[in-house]
Amino acid sequence: MKVAIATQDLARIDAHLGWTQHLMLYEVDEEGYCYLGLESFPTGRQDGDHSKLAPRLKALEGCQLAFVADVGPDGELGLARGKVIPIRKFAGEPIATALDALRDGMRGRTPLWLRQAEQRYRRESMD
Repeated sequence: MKVAIATQDLARIDAHLGWTQHLMLYEVDEEGYCYLGLESFPTGRQDGDHSKLAPRLKALEGCQLAFVADVGPDGELGLARGKVIPIRKFAGEPIATALDALRDGMRGRTPLWLRQAEQRYRRESMD
């Protein structure tokens, strides 16, 4: 499963999708996770500048989950169109905490947040 992490400091899930400076991309399976790359974005755009969202959404193509501190309504809409599920549960946590939880969930100890994300993904895939 390909996932993205919205981060400012490259260590924690500490960024709003529309304002994130970085999206770290990982491939996660029941064996572990592999870093795929980093997408970086310019800062300093004004609030309400919706053009800042488009490159972030494009970077999420192929991802199933996006770990974010938060996401606004336009971001939610863009994520839904791209069939990417936002996960806010780990806001402020170290990136490894979220990746470990996802890996463990894929091993069969599926936590509620992951079951809900999987159900939502299946519903949206049918649309």
